Amino acid sequence: MSAGAARPGRAGAARLWLRLFWLSALLTLAVGATLVPHLRDSAELVRMRNALLLQSAPAAYDWTPAAVPADFARETAAPLPLYADIVAGNQLKVAGDDWATALAIGRHLLPDGRRSGGAIQADLTDTYTRITQQGEGYCGDYADSFTGFATAAGVFSRPWAFSFDGFGGHGHILNEIWDSQRARWIMIDVFNNFYVTDASGQPLSAMAFRAALQAGATDIKLVPVDPLARPGFKIEDKAIDYYRRGLPEWYMWWGNNVFEYDQAPLVRALGGVHRAAEQLGGVASGVHPGIRILATEQNTERREAMQSLKWRLHAAVLLGVASLVLLLAWVFARARSRKRQGLEARS
Repeated sequence: MSAGAARPGRAGAARLWLRLFWLSALLTLAVGATLVPHLRDSAELVRMRNALLLQSAPAAYDWTPAAVPADFARETAAPLPLYADIVAGNQLKVAGDDWATALAIGRHLLPDGRRSGGAIQADLTDTYTRITQQGEGYCGDYADSFTGFATAAGVFSRPWAFSFDGFGGHGHILNEIWDSQRARWIMIDVFNNFYVTDASGQPLSAMAFRAALQAGATDIKLVPVDPLARPGFKIEDKAIDYYRRGLPEWYMWWGNNVFEYDQAPLVRALGGVHRAAEQLGGVASGVHPGIRILATEQNTERREAMQSLKWRLHAAVLLGVASLVLLLAWVFARARSRKRQGLEARS
């Protein structure tokens, strides 16, 4: 083939890459436009994060620390020295009694009732300091710090959550510990300063409490973790109503690896940029736990909406990457074509 015949072929290849780029870019914009409503406030950003982390399997809770599901992000990193030292220095670990240990940790995080509130959204060290010294923190901050201390004390903790807005940012998170002496799960809501007992005074698991709420039980009781600390709800009925309203949207954070997440290099590098950037760093590093929804007939449409959002997020990312690759291919093809034309013009 002559040089003159080769020239249109290379130019045609560049035009093809350009057309493919514009097609991919238009598809990226079309999919991205469906995500714009989720950028309007922090609750919607949380919904997008949750969709990104959503796992297809439903929440599974009928397991023990002796048989943790293989894909549950179980903590494998060593506790932060601060957390280990506080457990030892404050005698938070009660030998031979996991539940007493959990209560001691809860009381330690509720020292004097000062609760100025506000999301901390920082690393575990800063979170603990601001909770105990300034009374700051939302439920997620308390749950992470509690998990860290429980792990440092040798008690297995896992997080449950529920929402009021279709698995977005309006909701609550709590802990559940495995009491190895009694061989059962027990729920503890440190942020709201209570755990729940049945008519016989036995502490309930998260699912037992949920079942009692569904059944309209009237013999359950909310017991303060620390009677001297300020309660999350002054009126018990309001706390019951709060949990009851969240019944259709329970889900489980599929991991308790707070130390591994806290120490991940990409998480720490992006932590000072923005909370969303930090969490994306956790996702990219593979250390951010996923979420599993407790599937019920009541939340079918909301689960499907979250799955749709997840697909659109993935599509936007893939199309964006494809657009970038196609743009680079066009630039490279055009440069080769122009270089060839220049050589041929001089020959």
